[in-house]
Order: sequence, then C-alpha cells, then structure tokens
Amino acid sequence: MLSRFLYDPSGRVRVRRMIPVVGVCLAFAIFGSFLLVLTPMLSEHEGVRTLWVLFSIFLLKFPLIALLSWFILRHFEWPVKPPKWSDPEAREILAYLLAEADRVQGRPDAAARLAYLQREAWNVADRVGGDVKIDAVDVAVRIDGMAARRRARRPAR
Repeated sequence: MLSRFLYDPSGRVRVRRMIPVVGVCLAFAIFGSFLLVLTPMLSEHEGVRTLWVLFSIFLLKFPLIALLSWFILRHFEWPVKPPKWSDPEAREILAYLLAEADRVQGRPDAAARLAYLQREAWNVADRVGGDVKIDAVDVAVRIDGMAARRRARRPAR
C-alpha cells in the first residue's frame, strides 16, 4: 500500500506525497525527543517513567525508523551483483553511449574510446532482456561499425 501511495506505476517518486509523509515522521521523532527530555520532570514513579520512555521511543520514533528501513530495503542492491536497470534507464545509457561514440569520432584516441564504449554497450546487453537487449546489441554493432570505418580511413604505414 505504501508503494502505491508514494510511487507511481512506473516506479517514480510522487514528491508531493513523499514530502508530507517524511515530514510527519520527522515531526514525530523530534516530538519524541522533546518528550524524552521531559522524562525526569514527569513523576517519581519508575513505572510511569518507563512507560513514558517506551511511548516516546517506540510510538513516536518508530515510524521514521520503519520508513527509512523500508526505503533502504526497497532499493537494496548487493555490491557483488549486477545492477537492476529499468527499461528507460537502460535506454538512457544506450543513448548516452551512442552520443559519446558520435562525439569522439574526430579525436586522436577515438579507437580506444570506441572500443570502451562498445564493451559498455555489450555489458548493457548482457544485463537486460527483451526489446532493450535488441537495442543494446544494435548500439554495440553500430559502435563497432564506427570503429571499423575509422580503421578503414586510417592510412596504412
């Protein structure tokens, strides 16, 4: 339910909903800290103080802790596993690689740069599937074609 409330169907954050939710959780946590400061003035009875502290910590600070934990676990990626890209992210990476390949054509170190960009395009192709995989293979082949044309134009020594 929280996912549907804070994120749209494509996975983008709904900022106008996210800010008030985080703000309310922060306000609860700050108010809980203020209540903890008032604990010594509350009563001489230890049971009442204990209940007061438990209320201040668990009921007022727990929403912020739970929300932050949920954010971390929702976007958690292990360092040794490859990243998970959505289709729009992968297409954005491919567009960047193609634009870079076009940009480096006239540079003296274009062959090395094109080889690197081609490896990156194959890397994207290895990590995605479906139509994006076809696009990634197409980008890698196009960059290879650019490198081949560059090698063909270079004069033989």
